[in-house]
Amino acid sequence: MRNEIYSRIQHFQKRLSAQGVDGALIVEKTDLYYLSGTKQDGHLFVPDGDVPLLMVRKDFERAVSESPLQEIVPLTGYSALPHLISRGNSASPRRMGLEMDILPVKLYFLYQKLFPETELVDISQLIRETRMVKSEYEISRIRSAAEMADGMYEKVPEFLETAPTELELSIMVEAYYRKRGHPGIVPTRGFNLDTIYGHIMAGENAAIPSASPGPTGGRGLGPFYSQGAGMVGEIKPHSPILIDYCANLNGYVADSTRIFSIGSLKENLVHAHEVMLEVQETLLRLGVPGTKAEDLYRTALEIVEKAGFSKGFMGYPNGVPFVGHGIGLELDEWPVIGKGSQTRLEEGMVIAMEPKVVFPGEGVVGIENTVVVTDTGLKKLTRYPDAIQVC
Repeated sequence: MRNEIYSRIQHFQKRLSAQGVDGALIVEKTDLYYLSGTKQDGHLFVPDGDVPLLMVRKDFERAVSESPLQEIVPLTGYSALPHLISRGNSASPRRMGLEMDILPVKLYFLYQKLFPETELVDISQLIRETRMVKSEYEISRIRSAAEMADGMYEKVPEFLETAPTELELSIMVEAYYRKRGHPGIVPTRGFNLDTIYGHIMAGENAAIPSASPGPTGGRGLGPFYSQGAGMVGEIKPHSPILIDYCANLNGYVADSTRIFSIGSLKENLVHAHEVMLEVQETLLRLGVPGTKAEDLYRTALEIVEKAGFSKGFMGYPNGVPFVGHGIGLELDEWPVIGKGSQTRLEEGMVIAMEPKVVFPGEGVVGIENTVVVTDTGLKKLTRYPDAIQVC
């Protein structure tokens, strides 16, 4: 793990140096874990070409046991940051980076006060770009999470025998995951994003729109969390049952969706699902290194428009402008396979590709697989059959 952490730091430092940033102060928990190996409460200062310094508020002893970093010191309070970062010298960093995509304004103002002579700049793009390409170690972790998801889908037909509602089905799926090491959370980067495992919804409930940033919504349990499984979400025969639940194992996430049904589905739903599989297979084939992410998205739109499913594609009444997203330590990583995305694919990127179509009053069909970019295209890490599973 030591070599893995220091390799990540070196890649990040190269990006800092290229942008003329003297160092970055990392506080977001996932970034902190990515670069230090611990999520204990602290600040990580990564200079552009020196040894990183981890300053820990709580718990120091645990951070020392978890992190392979050489320099780990107690942090008694925010006021100690300037002295610790300057390593006893009088000069503070000339340009210091902060994760401004998620940093609270209150903390930003505090850092301004603590470092009055320092220009504070946004390095959130740099850290997200660094995390975008996964190492073999990370891909192996995501593959293990994908295997957990595959195992869960194998059990769904059995769960459906005794689960009359969406909520009861979700409880069974969550219990399966938790018994196998899922921490019960799915880290998501963003403001006002409360994310649980995902969505389990049946029939028309799956087509109810919500504020979810993804293509599906759901009734949910009430206005306090109006998405996903609901108390009155009865599972009926001949309706699509959408299971879009993230597996999380050893900190790494795999995202996948499968459609089940008790008895056969209507022909329009079956046909739409087949078109979503066509979208997926086309993007898997075209997703070679060097391909622009937006071009893949446009290809998906062309296939969907030709098939007559533009209305409802990736949401209803208004679809979200993407068909895939990066995944790893968080659910919503880069690259985004969507409108305006100029990112070009690189080997080692891991993406959740999720073409779906929503039918108001009927439900949702489609597919999602976690895939990795290889020299010949996108290869699936989640392997459970993509076809609608009729129970």
